[in-house]
Amino acid sequence: MKMNTTTLICKKTSRAATNMTKPFSFIDDYLAYLLARSSHLVSEQFHHQIQAQGWSTNYWRILASLSDEDGLTLTQLNQRVLFKQPTLSKLVVKMEAEKLLIRHKDDADKRAIKITISSKGRTLIADLLAQAKAHEKKVLADYSEEQQQLLKSMLRRLVVHLQD
Repeated sequence: MKMNTTTLICKKTSRAATNMTKPFSFIDDYLAYLLARSSHLVSEQFHHQIQAQGWSTNYWRILASLSDEDGLTLTQLNQRVLFKQPTLSKLVVKMEAEKLLIRHKDDADKRAIKITISSKGRTLIADLLAQAKAHEKKVLADYSEEQQQLLKSMLRRLVVHLQD
């Protein structure tokens, strides 16, 4: 059984990191659970924040996914937001009606439809991206810059590895 070594990687000692001699339970040492639980906790905190401002978390996920790589097909966008295809299609239609997104034919492939963020959508997402980065900074405050970059790098590598 793995031993709890949380305090070895954190700058500050937290409630959860105070008992170095207690072995981890299965679930507390199982990668899928740790990823799901940490994702849920981080997302839940931020989602409450944006919902309190009247914004949909689904809108947030779509706009954030398009913020750096505008002009995605529905399939490409779906790979980022992780919705079921019919759900995403309905949301895109709704967001287009609200003038947050624009759908247009791809210049290179006339059969493909590209989705871009409108100027109204860009104004909204700029503020939400700043809020997300501020939230991330709080979440990672107990870790050095090097540890934060290592965590993100390892997670990106895991995603690539699992997609191959």
